[in-house]
Amino acid sequence: MIQIVGKSSGVSNLLSVDSSGRVVVKDADNITQTTAINTKLSAIDAVLDNSLVQQTACATDLAALEVLQTSTNAVLSTIETSNAAIKTAVEGTLSVSAPAISTTSTVLENATSVVDSATETTPSVDVGAVRRVAFFGSLDDGSAVIKVEVSADNSTFYENTEQAIYLSSDNFFRTIDIDARYVRLKYTNSSGAAKTWTAIASYKA
Repeated sequence: MIQIVGKSSGVSNLLSVDSSGRVVVKDADNITQTTAINTKLSAIDAVLDNSLVQQTACATDLAALEVLQTSTNAVLSTIETSNAAIKTAVEGTLSVSAPAISTTSTVLENATSVVDSATETTPSVDVGAVRRVAFFGSLDDGSAVIKVEVSADNSTFYENTEQAIYLSSDNFFRTIDIDARYVRLKYTNSSGAAKTWTAIASYKA
């Protein structure tokens, strides 16, 4: 025990440390005056304890961050490796080319003579998925109307009343929008004399 002896109003004072490590101050009347000191010491102990807890938490967080950083580095390394592999795989292999376009032409009538009051129907054309067909040729009946017929099965044909070919001279040309697979032309001669016509169908695919 450490003692500091002094005088206050003629009375000896005693300063000591008890078995719990606390500072005890007693006066001549043996009145303990340590309450305030012990309270402050307890507060200091609490602060120190809290500081230790926070240090432990920080250490745990730092360890978790190190693990996360290690995992992140591994993922980034994998991504870089994948990007390098992709670049190697496609580098120099990409090429762009325009699609090939072919033109198909079919002679439907070749200088065919059509007698007066007769109807001439051309062979049908299978246009597949084509949606525009050009018809052109010649017919020495300047007032004639050439009708367009369409079919889904190449058996039953229906007249396309919206897209007939009206002649104003011996030559004709007309681009027709087609929404069926098969198409053909039909001409009825009502001129009073035999007429000759040539008809060609052409489309691009």
